[in-house]
Amino acid sequence: MTQNSAPTNCIRPDELMSELGIKKDAYYKDLNYLDITPEKDSEGKAYLTNEQADEIRALRNHVSQTGKRNGFSNNSIVKVDDSNEMVSNNIESQNDIYVNAEEPTAKVESNIVREAEELAARGMAMNDLIKIQLASQMSFDDLSPDLQEKVNIAHEVANPKFRPADIATQLLNQHRSQKAQAEV
Repeated sequence: MTQNSAPTNCIRPDELMSELGIKKDAYYKDLNYLDITPEKDSEGKAYLTNEQADEIRALRNHVSQTGKRNGFSNNSIVKVDDSNEMVSNNIESQNDIYVNAEEPTAKVESNIVREAEELAARGMAMNDLIKIQLASQMSFDDLSPDLQEKVNIAHEVANPKFRPADIATQLLNQHRSQKAQAEV
């Protein structure tokens, strides 16, 4: 048999990893997190059912939004049958905040505002964090000529080049002008 020896309505791990743009390490961590054990076909090759693949897709979506697997609930997966009609996902319709007569915000997680604030803060800080990283990787040669000149001026001010003859001439001129003023 060939790669297609898996039953219909299944997906091979390599196909799913390619679709999601993940490597084997992330794939196996996702399987472990979701407690999914791939099935094997008659040739011993692994495959996932569409439901298992959908769980991994939903987890990947959660990870791309939050940056972590924690907090993922596979109750959030919306399943669709062949007619594109929504199918139950073991969630009672009375638990749906949009169906129940209770206050819609009653079932929203209490920390959602905090998470939104953290996301906003991260977005606000991102440009500055990128600037800091860019600046830390730049050298003098990466600077534009006007900024190179500012750096040179700062170096000269911080490390002046004193010449004793010039200092002596300046001091002598000051002394002579003070002496001349005293005589007048």
